[in-house]
Amino acid sequence: MKPTTKQEQSVDYLMSQLKVCKTKEDFLLSFWIYWCESVTVTDREFQKVIASAAVNKWFLMQLSKYEAEFISYIIDYPDTYGRDKDWLYVKCVCKLMTPYPQALLQEAKKRELKPSLTKVPGIKIEFLLTNLN
Repeated sequence: MKPTTKQEQSVDYLMSQLKVCKTKEDFLLSFWIYWCESVTVTDREFQKVIASAAVNKWFLMQLSKYEAEFISYIIDYPDTYGRDKDWLYVKCVCKLMTPYPQALLQEAKKRELKPSLTKVPGIKIEFLLTNLN
């Protein structure tokens, strides 16, 4: 898949979410979940990344940079309103889909617990308490 295709899909998805969400907080939560899904492969990784305070802080800092860019465009072009303003906002914040904090993501995804062995005569059984759900 080409990066531009992913970018176009992101713009379309975020625009649809902007229409559906009633508050900015709802939109940001939807965007955060969408971004976390894009950087993870498994459900377990998704849970770890979405719960990571460091990754969330990075995401919000980057988002504020792109929102500042959007504000600078609106100041330069004050006649922009309605759907055009929404598209401009989505195109600005959608740039967040391409950079990834690789070190923070690796830290969030790493395995915290080492597997313990159950002692059964003649058989070693490895299990994690977190895998027993």
